[in-house]
Amino acid sequence: MVYSSYQFILVFLPIVLLVYFGLSRLNDARIQKVFLVLASLFFYGYYNRAYLLIIVSSIAANYLIAIFMQRAERKKPLLILGILFNVGLIGYFKYYDFFISNVNALFRTSFFLRNIALPLGISFFTFQQLSFLISVYKGEEKVEDLLDYSVFVTFFPQLVAGPIVLYSEMIPQFKDSSRRYFNTENFCRGLYLFAIGAFKKAVIADTVSLFVDNGFAMSGLGLAAGWVTSLSYTFQIYFDFSGYSDMAIGLGKMFNINIPQNFDLPYRSKSISEFWRRWHMTLGRALSTYVYFPLGGSRKGLARTCFNLMLTFLVSGIWHGAAWTFILWGVLHGVFAVLERIFKNALDKIPDLIRKAVTFLIVNALWVLFRAESFQEALNVYRGMLNFGNPGLYQLQEIAFDSLVNFPGVIDIVYVLGILLALFLVIIFGKGSMELDRDFELNRKTSVASALCLMISFICMSKGTVFIYFNF
Repeated sequence: MVYSSYQFILVFLPIVLLVYFGLSRLNDARIQKVFLVLASLFFYGYYNRAYLLIIVSSIAANYLIAIFMQRAERKKPLLILGILFNVGLIGYFKYYDFFISNVNALFRTSFFLRNIALPLGISFFTFQQLSFLISVYKGEEKVEDLLDYSVFVTFFPQLVAGPIVLYSEMIPQFKDSSRRYFNTENFCRGLYLFAIGAFKKAVIADTVSLFVDNGFAMSGLGLAAGWVTSLSYTFQIYFDFSGYSDMAIGLGKMFNINIPQNFDLPYRSKSISEFWRRWHMTLGRALSTYVYFPLGGSRKGLARTCFNLMLTFLVSGIWHGAAWTFILWGVLHGVFAVLERIFKNALDKIPDLIRKAVTFLIVNALWVLFRAESFQEALNVYRGMLNFGNPGLYQLQEIAFDSLVNFPGVIDIVYVLGILLALFLVIIFGKGSMELDRDFELNRKTSVASALCLMISFICMSKGTVFIYFNF
């Protein structure tokens, strides 16, 4: 089920909130948790009930491994078993066909491809549970009952696209008896963030997605069309993921649960390293904790630091998708992070405005690889971005074409460029979610803003598109 859908907003969410807080009248808090787990599993399996077997099996296996690990004197074999299970699970569903297709291409074999449908959010709940096992192994977390563990994994506001939360961040909140009861201020604050996130997704990201799809489908892009295509995806994924993060945090607040911040104005970064501290913040935290620091971090000299950075970004690329475009995308981010580390003293002397502009251009260029379904498709966009001999302004009419409304070419050009300029200004000068949450006051202004955002979003939700990060 998608947050930005009529089924979720008008049916699922109101029913779950009413029943959940209605159950708070009972003395046993476990009943609320049981209901929340069942509701979250319904949410997860709404489109495909087969997914339920996968996530339930994953929860059961990881919980048993964690229990035995906590009691065992020799914990390492159980940790290895847990790593193999989780890597094997995600490897099979996400990378089996990718691996076999490359073997077939390399050795001219004809092994059978299974065309496996990727279970929703498998990268997120698998990584989350793997990090929990490592924390148990280190003695940082204690395994408690299965119900609490199930709430930790399945809580629907963060189940399918993060943030990647820690057991110690979530379970103490669910154990806090004061959070069992409906809180008007938390609900209104959550609704406010949810409404803003819905507007970002349904109105902004889904509108710009038209430019992206049309641009990537075209051949022979001119200069303007190439840059409009790349910038459109840069803005689409920004507002798509930012919108999701706002909605997830807002949903958590409706249940009196504080979900970690996962997005902090990343396009204002002065470097690629800073970009990754602001974009998908909990993934960056997990990669640092479980990949970069165990490799030695920056403690073993510059050469080893650069190697550790490259390997961490390689893992990030592989985690995001089973395609060579994702791997190259991750590697190139690593290359720029390494160059920043090597030339840090020289870069520190460059004005911040220039560093921010260059970082934005690098991120924008690399998003083309992230979006492209093949290297050929990416090269087509890159050629357009460098096609100085052909301005290609007339192609913007084709990029804006949606088969519903047919405007004159000049209006289409103004429409496309006007939207991109407006979004750029919002990204550079607008308030982020952290500021909006901090400055929130329950008054007429925020109430009207919430109502307007939801109302306009409702009109645009008929497209029924999923969040980009649902694919990972």
